[in-house]
Amino acid sequence: MSGPGSGSMAVAPAAASALSFRPDLRVYPPRPDSGDSHYTIYDPASDLSYFLGANELMVARLFDGQRSLVDIMAHLESQHRRRIPLEKLAAFEKRLHQLDMLSVPGAVPDARVRDPAAGISYGPLKSLLIIPLLRMQPAALLDYVYERFGWLCSRAFVYSGLFAILAAIAVVVVRYGDFSGDVVAVYGNGIGWLACHYPVVVASIAVHELGHALACRLYRVRVTDFGIAIYLLMATGWARPLQGDWTALARRERMITIVMGPYASLLFSAAGVALWLVTVPGSPWHTLSVVMTASASLSLIPTLLPIFNGDTYLALTEYLRVPRLRQRAFQYVKETLWSRKHDESPTLGRRALYWITVVATSLGWLLAWALLLSLLARIFRL
Repeated sequence: MSGPGSGSMAVAPAAASALSFRPDLRVYPPRPDSGDSHYTIYDPASDLSYFLGANELMVARLFDGQRSLVDIMAHLESQHRRRIPLEKLAAFEKRLHQLDMLSVPGAVPDARVRDPAAGISYGPLKSLLIIPLLRMQPAALLDYVYERFGWLCSRAFVYSGLFAILAAIAVVVVRYGDFSGDVVAVYGNGIGWLACHYPVVVASIAVHELGHALACRLYRVRVTDFGIAIYLLMATGWARPLQGDWTALARRERMITIVMGPYASLLFSAAGVALWLVTVPGSPWHTLSVVMTASASLSLIPTLLPIFNGDTYLALTEYLRVPRLRQRAFQYVKETLWSRKHDESPTLGRRALYWITVVATSLGWLLAWALLLSLLARIFRL
């Protein structure tokens, strides 16, 4: 982005700045071995990251809602021996404000929830329907787990877990009649299973995201945000890596990190199968084992569907080498339909990819909503 020492803009010198550097922005210093000296500025509201040099960040933090531009210019000259023309300082302020890094102190933040991968604002709909259960900065937790249970990231554990998953699948196949009968007994008698369903699914999603996060920790990728929420009837979770650290990873390591989420979910389901084998049918523990296996496995489906912002979608963007594919696709199609100038000039193959992405995503969303409404109707009919 443009810094205070680059570019110029004819701006009338402002007497005062009513804007301040947002206190909720998270600032991550560059890694010593990265070769990049830029700081990452992470916005937890939009899940977007920006990059500033050390001097740019220092100037940005001088915007506190109290100093005028003249005050900031004088401070830089007296304290840092840096002479920045007022016009360039005003242009830098405008650029930071456009990126939403500056705000009016005390102003009510925008309540809209934006999907950063799709570039779509949900307005009040998602913000009213989503129920946040957990949101945290996980760095301290990940350090604690990694330092004491680092063997979870070892090859021996991963291969042992893979064997356990395959063994669990074999058990369900061999004893399909018994297991399917238990599934019908649990889910076919009213909605009492819901009391067990959501705690189990939330736990499985926490394990899923921990799989991603621990892989990030193994590869020294900082995780900016970790959370779990319920949107309508679906539980969802996220573990968001710091963008600069993520892009610096080798492609193979990024793919391994993506796969570790579904792997952890399947390991959770395998534990359910093991519990099913050793518990007495009809007991609460047996019911729990069925829900652990069935509900946790079903909750994995959305992240495997590329129409959602899950693991398969992320893996596709990595495989195709098109980051933020859905956002770019919707932007390109919108510009085409409205006969606007395109921000990029994609090749014929890339244009086809964009149209396929938009059409498939739109149809997938319609189908997903239809299935969800049908499920709601069945539940309430019971």
